[in-house]
Amino acid sequence: MDTKDLLQKILASPSTAAFSKIRYVRSQMNEEEQAQFLNKLYVAAVEAREAGKLDGIADLLEEWEAKGLALAGARARAPEVGPTPWAPLRVPIRRAKIALVTTGGFYLEGQPPYETDGPEGLGDWSYRAIPRDAPRDKIKVAHLHYDLSGPREDINCVFPLDRFAELEREGVIGRLAETNYSFMGYIQRPDLLMAETAPQVARLLKADGVDAVFLTST
Repeated sequence: MDTKDLLQKILASPSTAAFSKIRYVRSQMNEEEQAQFLNKLYVAAVEAREAGKLDGIADLLEEWEAKGLALAGARARAPEVGPTPWAPLRVPIRRAKIALVTTGGFYLEGQPPYETDGPEGLGDWSYRAIPRDAPRDKIKVAHLHYDLSGPREDINCVFPLDRFAELEREGVIGRLAETNYSFMGYIQRPDLLMAETAPQVARLLKADGVDAVFLTST
């Protein structure tokens, strides 16, 4: 096992909210920086044991989380775009066909999961089509950058398919679209999202006769 693979293995972390920031050390930093982090963490752990206080470790983690977030932010700068074209709703909401689009990282069992850090830590700008009537126990979620305990218990807290089906039955909206779409919001190449996958989904929504989209983020 080479040094890079070893560092990646050491820095692998659970997909829980507690690790959502420190994970950037693994995905955004080079081998030298990762080794420096581990050395400082090693020293801080020993010093914390001798002092009987954990403050030093907490401060170190916050410092390196900030460094990782800064690197991710610098790499994820969105390309310049012009003004958003105004798109008036053509029909009353009570007659409108509404689609859900989420960045929550949902996919169907049998579809490929997202690359949660993606090639070279660049994320994943692909999408998954999810039918409105898909069995809820077949809808999975993959995302390393928010706490998944909520959507794993009830997808509606992020991807409210059932709530919009209720709005349809109550006559609040005309209809929930037959097909809805999920992205995985850790996207470090927004230019590829804008040039490739977002236009693909927009064309699919238009072909399906969707009047409006309800976008849910994390």
